[in-house]
Amino acid sequence: MSLVQLDGITKHYGDSLVFEQVTAAIERGDKIGLVGPNGAGKTTLLAVIVEETLPDSGVLRMAGQCRIGYLPQRPESTWDMTLRHLLLGEFSEIRAMADALRQLEKEMASPEVYEDQGLLDQVMTRYGQLQEEFRLAGGYSYEVKMKQVIYGLGFTEGDLDRSVGEFSGGERVRAELARILLAEPDLLLLDEPTNHLDMDATEWLEGYLRGLKQAVVLVSHDRYFLDRICTRIWELDNHQLFQYKGNFTHYVELRQARLARQEAEYQAAAAEAQRLQAYIDRYRAGNRAKQAQSREKRLARLKPVSRPSRTGAMDLELSFDSRTVKQVLLTEELAIGYDEKPLVSGLDLSILRGERWGIIGPNGVGKSTLLKVLTEEEPPLEGSFAWGDGVSIGYFRQGLDDLEDSSTILDEVLEVRNLPVGEMRSFLARFLFTGERVFSQIGSLSGGERCRVALAKLILARPNVLLLDEPTNHLDVVSREALENALADFPGTLLLVTHDRYLLDKLVTNLLVLKSGGYETFEGTYSSYREWKRQREEAAAAAAAVAGPAQGKRAPIREPSRDVQKELAQLEATITLAERELEQLTQEMADPDIYLDGEAIRSVSLRHREISQNLEQLYQRWEGLILELEQDSRPL
Repeated sequence: MSLVQLDGITKHYGDSLVFEQVTAAIERGDKIGLVGPNGAGKTTLLAVIVEETLPDSGVLRMAGQCRIGYLPQRPESTWDMTLRHLLLGEFSEIRAMADALRQLEKEMASPEVYEDQGLLDQVMTRYGQLQEEFRLAGGYSYEVKMKQVIYGLGFTEGDLDRSVGEFSGGERVRAELARILLAEPDLLLLDEPTNHLDMDATEWLEGYLRGLKQAVVLVSHDRYFLDRICTRIWELDNHQLFQYKGNFTHYVELRQARLARQEAEYQAAAAEAQRLQAYIDRYRAGNRAKQAQSREKRLARLKPVSRPSRTGAMDLELSFDSRTVKQVLLTEELAIGYDEKPLVSGLDLSILRGERWGIIGPNGVGKSTLLKVLTEEEPPLEGSFAWGDGVSIGYFRQGLDDLEDSSTILDEVLEVRNLPVGEMRSFLARFLFTGERVFSQIGSLSGGERCRVALAKLILARPNVLLLDEPTNHLDVVSREALENALADFPGTLLLVTHDRYLLDKLVTNLLVLKSGGYETFEGTYSSYREWKRQREEAAAAAAAVAGPAQGKRAPIREPSRDVQKELAQLEATITLAERELEQLTQEMADPDIYLDGEAIRSVSLRHREISQNLEQLYQRWEGLILELEQDSRPL
């Protein structure tokens, strides 16, 4: 049976139809990407599946005991506990079994038990059964797994003892995501899970979800993310659900073919209807009236073919009135940060007219802070920067906090350029704000709509230098493509902070890679940077391996990752042997004959406890080595 079955599901909000007659099934192991324009009903469909929202009609069927983990875009849970306690709560059954095992071990070590053969038999039987359940439930590795997940999502060891109630909004989303992943539900529903992840964490999550046996349905506008995880795509558009096999790239091809086929069918049907109607009009009253009546019947029987709908796209054109000098920006020994604590120091940059710089690095390293310093919203800690003559800056803020909630859309754009209202309304129509919609207050808009207002203001200002901080965060795929194309045609200079790897590959000519306390620059796209970095690491490792024996001297210190990999391989072999010995001891303890010898059972019990404790230490070291490898392999 399918995990979830949707049969003819229809949903309205008031008089507005969200989707109708949705029929689909989620099978075990499915990896489904749910896509569509903003407002198409993707979040509503997830809410129907988790039964937070009831459909107006249709039937939702769910397999018995199907456990669902749901990550909304803005989790409402406010956890008054540390991150450690939040995550350990998902292992309550395992921890209860561990407590029970320790209690049974104490009983086995008690003379009252091991001197009573019958009682010892009972305790040992319970212990063997419980230990097998504990092993199968992952009891020997749950803490390792917990730390793998938090490190992968960008948390640190210190974050485990912080109160979740004190976390930022983005940290709370990541904490909830970690909790859901560790719960291992049968079905994961993830609504924009990468919105608060940097590129390292996004790539880690890609690998994690790809390796899951459980089913996943995820809403995302990240094309690389969808490509690398999904084997099916669901598209919500024009109140309907369309289903495609394959990843996002394959979906785009299939969708274009479907729309072309539907357009051809529509045109053929329209031409046939027009031909029949022309014959009817010409011969209705003449000697061919019977033939005309026959044509009328054929016309009535023609199956109506709807024209394929096209999702509205913004009409963007970025231009400016004057050019800058060749040297657009120069920074010298620039240090940025807060409270006299530098995030990045010694930044020397020379940016020329027409260059396109992507600014990347992990969360909290200073990417947004750098843009705030360059726009003089924050002072530098040290050093200096200077813009060239003729520079006009357009700044897109990640939080869109320069928009006033009480203002209308029309008010916001008129502040930038005081055009006649009719002309401005025509301009706003290019951003999909038509009719009375232009009088909507900013506070009532969705994230995507607010983003479109900010882009409209940016274009009206006609800057020749763009500073963009995560401009695609709230945009659907169609709007992202419109912005990408406009930026690709923009003849000015671009500084772009983004986690969107596709956008970096399409637009940038140079990278500024920020890391804790420092930086590096690279000429090329993100993918070319990753490939260059991989080749550099491989070349260094190969050179280190060859240089030592060739010179007949002590080999130079190898790359840390090679040493770690060697120790990791040895450690995994040790763990395997220890696990085998533990399993052998468990089998011995299950043999009734061992209870005839009190000394033998004491010896086996003590050895079993020793191996179990040793395994815990081995798992902790294994966890540390995995973390070191992840840090070595991460892009800076």
